[in-house]
Amino acid sequence: MHRLIQIVAFTAIVSVCFGVGRAQAVLAPEPEGETAPVAEADPEPSRAPKLEREVEREVAGSLYVRSDSDGTTVVAPRIRFRQDFGRTGLDFVYSADVWTSASVDIRTAASPLVEERRDAIDLAVDHERGSVQLTGAYRVSLEADYASHGPTLGVAWEGLQRNLRVEGRASLSEDRVGRAGDPGFRRPLRTVSAWLGITQLLGRGTLLQVAVEQRSSFGYHASPYRWVGLGGSPRCAGLTPLCVPEVAPEQRYRQAASLRLRQALGKRASVGAGYRFYYDSWRLQSHTALADLRVVLGRSVLLELGYRAYFQGAAWFYRSRYELAALPAFVTRDRELSSMFDHGGTLLIDWRRELARAPVELGAGLHTELIYYGYDDFPGLDRVLAGQGTLSLHASF
Repeated sequence: MHRLIQIVAFTAIVSVCFGVGRAQAVLAPEPEGETAPVAEADPEPSRAPKLEREVEREVAGSLYVRSDSDGTTVVAPRIRFRQDFGRTGLDFVYSADVWTSASVDIRTAASPLVEERRDAIDLAVDHERGSVQLTGAYRVSLEADYASHGPTLGVAWEGLQRNLRVEGRASLSEDRVGRAGDPGFRRPLRTVSAWLGITQLLGRGTLLQVAVEQRSSFGYHASPYRWVGLGGSPRCAGLTPLCVPEVAPEQRYRQAASLRLRQALGKRASVGAGYRFYYDSWRLQSHTALADLRVVLGRSVLLELGYRAYFQGAAWFYRSRYELAALPAFVTRDRELSSMFDHGGTLLIDWRRELARAPVELGAGLHTELIYYGYDDFPGLDRVLAGQGTLSLHASF
């Protein structure tokens, strides 16, 4: 009986603190230290507490839209289907990103407007055996000038009467970089990643996670569309003496460590805070701070207010101006390798309701975010204001 009470108490705390029924999804690993591409972000927002019912299948869809003051727009629909077979589950996800840009990077490449589309399919299977959960997944992503595929393997263990969870993941991505209009341009990029997290229940209503991440990538890291000016404006404009293609080192090793804490405030609210430190072999260093407040309204609605602050130094070979006489080995016009910062505020509303006359649960969510980016040493661009939002629907039965 004492063990049962502890299990129920832990489940209730996780539901209030994180908006899910178990701890594995609440503190997912973040993207690499530099600002992550928006197209790679998971468009599904955090969820309200799930109802006490075994779900056999789930169908979900979402639409992500982003626009910024630098002339970039992203529209990304996503469809997900999950089927459970006892302790084994199958997941299928299809997503697409339609990307349109006239940003300063595109203008540097002498193109007034660029439109691209990416299609991706994710297949995954997970199996629970006692206190251990095993996961295997494979991802394929295709664009007109970029292809990526690779597997992910994961294992998680829960112990100490579900007061402790240890989880690890490893993945491999094989990419091929191309260039529009040049069928002979093909460059490989391989990335190997590992993530380890430990989540511990501390006392009454307090949850702590410590995580570490390592990524190693080998191959072509530059953009085939970016050119860099030497001896004049780096934007290759006006009287710039020489313009050369962007060149970056062929190896990059990334490390990150994060700490997250969540505290329940009674039965219907919780606060969270987090910090993440990142460093890589290009001497790029970043700090991320997170804070949020979550409140459960009634029986079906979750409301969340969040804030994120990000500060980053520059890569060792980045310069706002390259001299012609020096002839550097590496040159770049990637603003995400310059010194930068951003501040973001989020609002999430998530609703779920179980039908009274049928074993069906319906849900809807709206996640909005406003982000202010600042670039300390990037010619041609110093500030960007971006807004993004995700509308999601789901049904489980």
